[in-house]
Amino acid sequence: MLGAFTGARREEVAGLAPADIVEVDGISCLNIEDSELRRIKNISSKRVVPIHSRLIELGFLDFVEDARAKGQADLFPDLREPATGKHGRKLGRRMRQIVDKTFGVEGVGLSFHSLRHYVQGTLEHVPEVTDKMLRDIVGHEGKDTHERTYSKPTPPAVMQVAIERLPAVI
Repeated sequence: MLGAFTGARREEVAGLAPADIVEVDGISCLNIEDSELRRIKNISSKRVVPIHSRLIELGFLDFVEDARAKGQADLFPDLREPATGKHGRKLGRRMRQIVDKTFGVEGVGLSFHSLRHYVQGTLEHVPEVTDKMLRDIVGHEGKDTHERTYSKPTPPAVMQVAIERLPAVI
């Protein structure tokens, strides 16, 4: 569900720590950055993404608080590869099982990464969502030198408006 409401990469979701769920200007967000648990793809991948209200309604923040109370290093400890300690592959394999069971042969081209395409494809057709805002949500590099070098990140309050335009898929 985090993938469908944020467009985050599988490693970004699987490698979340309870401490990565932060409040910025009164808005609950995912803080996606390099950490002891995971690496990010590039500098543009470092970002703060508001949490969709539907996830909050479903109890995501309670889940986070429970993980904090238990002293968990990983928000999703079952998604860490035991041999390597890396995150993402287990989530990818589990998504593959869900897609195969749900769509059968028609889902052959779908994966966890498809959720990023879903978020991008949905938000790029929302008039209030600018290209820059969308890039800031999914962690893509700016389109030119000015954006890559001088542009400031979109504030969480502005991004939240875009995130809330994603349909409640569950």
